Amino acid sequence: MADEDRLRLEYDRAVAIFRDLTDIRFKLLALVPTLSGAAVALLKGNQAAVTLIAVGVLGLSATLGVLVYELRNSEIRRGAAKRIGELERELLHAPVATGRQKGAPRLFGLLPLEHSLGLALVYGAALAGWSYLVAWGILDAANAGHARDIGVAIGAVAGLLVLLEVLRIDGRD
Repeated sequence: MADEDRLRLEYDRAVAIFRDLTDIRFKLLALVPTLSGAAVALLKGNQAAVTLIAVGVLGLSATLGVLVYELRNSEIRRGAAKRIGELERELLHAPVATGRQKGAPRLFGLLPLEHSLGLALVYGAALAGWSYLVAWGILDAANAGHARDIGVAIGAVAGLLVLLEVLRIDGRD
């Protein structure tokens, strides 16, 4: 097999991997907030504490599992993107897709349009919702006053921590 044929085959495979991982990311980013939001919205104030805890722990652990999977896929996706760029330079003498550009657009002039920020916002919000349910359930079971309100605060802090951690880990797009 000629060297250029080998490079084209490698390029095609790298592009397929990148495309598949992007497709998986898109599906997960559509599914995770939908399920999380629906579960949190459907649970009412008169739910038993054990129900809140059970649903919350189930959702929290499943969402954390999906996030770990997603972050690992991000590493593979970054590697594939790097290799695609190298192969494009070799085969085409210029990369087709470029990385971040200075002065990139910002949503409302504030939020940079970056994959890692989108990922962090979605998973931060989803895990905030699940954390809220768990905290509310535990506090309610302990007969703490204002259990729901304190649960909201705990969920918000958990969501912010997840957002910052995902940005730290994945912010290398």
